[in-house]
Amino acid sequence: MQEQLNKYVHNIFAPYQEVKTAKELEEELLNNLNEKFNDYKKSGYSDEEAYQMTINSIGEVSELIESINLQQTELQKAIQMDFSRSSLVDSDFRSVSVHDGKFNSSDLKGSDFSDSDITNSTFKSSNLADTIFVNVNLTETLFKAANLKGATFKNCIYEKTFFKTSNLAGLNFEGETFEGTVFEGCNLKKASFKHSTLKNVQFRLSDIKKADFSGATMDKLTYNFLKAGKADLSNVTVV
Repeated sequence: MQEQLNKYVHNIFAPYQEVKTAKELEEELLNNLNEKFNDYKKSGYSDEEAYQMTINSIGEVSELIESINLQQTELQKAIQMDFSRSSLVDSDFRSVSVHDGKFNSSDLKGSDFSDSDITNSTFKSSNLADTIFVNVNLTETLFKAANLKGATFKNCIYEKTFFKTSNLAGLNFEGETFEGTVFEGCNLKKASFKHSTLKNVQFRLSDIKKADFSGATMDKLTYNFLKAGKADLSNVTVV
């Protein structure tokens, strides 16, 4: 009967799996209901009676979840505002979802985007010096004429990310995985791609002669782009 109760509660929360707090609420409610069920049983009720009385005590949980979902939706809409031409020095963008966000011509020096999803966002002519990108989804994100001096990149998703005419000199991309990423007209002097994985990555008109690719694994297409740019490929693996 408790398994049936678990299933009943899970079905209530099934439509709200995208709500971040739904799982926590589900677990809390289930614990409370199991306690109630056991109390009814101890009071002498049958399994069926205890079960029915327990689920009848749930109330309008859906209204609470819908309210949370609405608040989250409104928050995401607010986050999706156009941040272009703004002074956002040392801003906290941790754990936000900013699909199609616009940060063009903004000063974001020292800002933190850790654990965020900024899919398909644009950073055109933006100051991103000392900005932190750790565990960030950069899918189809565009960095164009952006200053990324001193920026931190770690454990990011670079699927079809586009770095165009941007300053990436001295940046550390060690151990990162790039897929369908494009570096066009970028300054990559002394940038490190040690032990990185590069699949279908293009380096067009970028300064890569002094970038470090030692220990990197790459496909033939990426290898050919790097070879054409006269990068040092003496210690790479081609797959």
